[in-house]
Amino acid sequence: MAAPKPNIGTLDADIAFPPGPEDTVSALRWSPKADHVAASAWDGRVYIYDATNVAGGTGSIRPVTAMNNNLHPFLDCDFNQVTSTDVDGDTWRKQICVNIYKLEGNMIAGASTDGKVHIMDLNAPGQTMTLSGHQAPVRTVRWVDLPCAGNSTGLLVSGSWDKTLRFWDKRQPNPIATVNLTDRVWAMDGSGTTLVAGTADNKIHIFNLGKMTQSSAIRPTMVIDSPLVDQQIRCIAVKHGGQYWAVGGIGGRVAFGATQPNPMKSGVTFSFKCHREVSKESSKVTNVSAVNDLAFANYIAHQNGSTARIVMATAGQDGQVMVWNVTKKTRLISYPSPGGSITACGFNWDATMFAYAVGYDWGMGCAYNTPNYPRGLALRRVDYSWFA
Repeated sequence: MAAPKPNIGTLDADIAFPPGPEDTVSALRWSPKADHVAASAWDGRVYIYDATNVAGGTGSIRPVTAMNNNLHPFLDCDFNQVTSTDVDGDTWRKQICVNIYKLEGNMIAGASTDGKVHIMDLNAPGQTMTLSGHQAPVRTVRWVDLPCAGNSTGLLVSGSWDKTLRFWDKRQPNPIATVNLTDRVWAMDGSGTTLVAGTADNKIHIFNLGKMTQSSAIRPTMVIDSPLVDQQIRCIAVKHGGQYWAVGGIGGRVAFGATQPNPMKSGVTFSFKCHREVSKESSKVTNVSAVNDLAFANYIAHQNGSTARIVMATAGQDGQVMVWNVTKKTRLISYPSPGGSITACGFNWDATMFAYAVGYDWGMGCAYNTPNYPRGLALRRVDYSWFA
């Protein structure tokens, strides 16, 4: 990925969230229909914020509610969202996101270290339900479509360190399907009927749920070695519509691939270095930072008649956020560190806003986790020129 002289952004216009998480934020997820953002944290809560006024120009962010799990850390969260059909790439590019999604966003699910999945109905804050079954901490959760299950409200998938994925219909106490993977689940993401999971043995498991004929027979459509080779997988992102995915690792590298690789379009699969900096002490030494999170922007609402870009943000242990034009393999802009690692990030549903979390990611061990380490959430409005 080329980055000869990237534009350097500033943090001057970033908007701070009101006080909330008392420990590091593990994940950020936006509602599919509203400018609401959820933040799961190591303090055992999932916080919900309303950023509607920011979109409207007044600049304030309002706390809405929080799901509490009695100090058991939440490692991930997700709003429920369902697509009406298994949308192919051409159809996706011709439609606005809100016309495809059924505009759910009324429930939030959290992946907890207590081995359970917790769900809260945002129409009845404070009332939660628990899904039990995993034999180890739950690392990640995503709402997906599984047409063969006949559930119009979508299914919840949980990935655990017990080496399984479990598919849940929230109306039932037990999972409707359990899929055994090759190792512990390190990261997972999905869009519609596409689901991609990365495991501790550096395998990428790709599911096309639209082709599954029955829920009891769910299996990966494809399992490949991670393009990051021997780098531990840190994060995975699936692009809106499910055609493409990306994986980031601890070695300052990101790989980009397609969910349907055969036939493969020219230039689709590649990897690039990022979040690396030549040491100030020696030009022969390069400081390499982990890629903590990835986020694709939904460019649909920004098309202006020209060829649309695939835009993706990477968040690093070095505290930087970098925005990339994946289509042209170039870096669009880089934002300086706010003083601490970026642990999570995400674009809202129409890519007009971008949220990120600052906190300690344990990459340097316990000695660096000091009481004064920067921690917080912030939001910036997106520059439309990224999509020109």
